[in-house]
Amino acid sequence: MKRLIHPSITILSGVALLATVGCASAPPQLDSQIVKSQTSIDSAERSGAREYGAAALERARGNLKSAQAAVDRKDYDSALRLAHEAELDAKLAAAQTDHQKAQQALDEIIESIETLRREITRNQQRQGGTS
Repeated sequence: MKRLIHPSITILSGVALLATVGCASAPPQLDSQIVKSQTSIDSAERSGAREYGAAALERARGNLKSAQAAVDRKDYDSALRLAHEAELDAKLAAAQTDHQKAQQALDEIIESIETLRREITRNQQRQGGTS
């Protein structure tokens, strides 16, 4: 006697298979996130982050490398999270670099102002002494 499989069981099996296959494929935003992360790292390096934001830059590189390893393991959720962290760390490195460069520029301006004040004071003392 031949047993027939109930149609609802077949449909449920198909849905479960599609869900499994859907979960096993990389999310569409993963590739773009990895590209954004690499672009942010490259931008941070060009801005001088190796000097001023080295720790954050190294974290960014490490997170991106870990994200790529997670992709190889098909652990797409971890890969997406790590790639996002890499982008944020690269942006932090760039911000630290910008801050340090701005601080150096401010220090130079303050030093220039102090030099001008000393010159003005010296000139005023000379003019006051000759009258």
